[in-house]
Amino acid sequence: MIQLLEFLHNCFKSEYIVEMATIGRSVRLDSKRLYKIAIHGPSSNDRDYPHIHIYDANDVTLKDFNFEISVIDLLSKGEINLLCQVDKKSYLRNTNRSRCSWTGYRDLRDNFEDWLYSKCTLPGTFIDNLDAIIWNINNESPSKYDNYILQYMSERGLKVMKRFQKYFSKDNLWKFDQLT
Repeated sequence: MIQLLEFLHNCFKSEYIVEMATIGRSVRLDSKRLYKIAIHGPSSNDRDYPHIHIYDANDVTLKDFNFEISVIDLLSKGEINLLCQVDKKSYLRNTNRSRCSWTGYRDLRDNFEDWLYSKCTLPGTFIDNLDAIIWNINNESPSKYDNYILQYMSERGLKVMKRFQKYFSKDNLWKFDQLT
């Protein structure tokens, strides 16, 4: 009997499915609205740079509010940096990372940071929401990567900060020269 993934692979001649993983639904990050927090694997062609999306939970188009946050900056510098920000209600559209700013969104940023390190409600044994994000990014990556995030960082000479190494196996940290 052919497995579903094998069937889809044969139909689409692809080694992976392009998908988005939702990590949090209806998350309260400020007093303005509820948010959906998600990731797209690099196979989605969204962008290969590992990042997190914060969407308006009530926007089915996912185009009215979209803040993209760098997972790499978080793991290598401990910083929650924006890559892109769109908020149609505020007439804001910054697609160049150097123009992005948390100005006017401080509560969103601070509460997102708290949410990252809070208990994950997804099934599994995740340490917290950041652990779920890391696992999902790696899981949504093409199967040729043992650990997409660590390989991405290693290829660019970046290191995972010691406080974030708990999210990776010692074997993978060693393999990708990430142990400090």
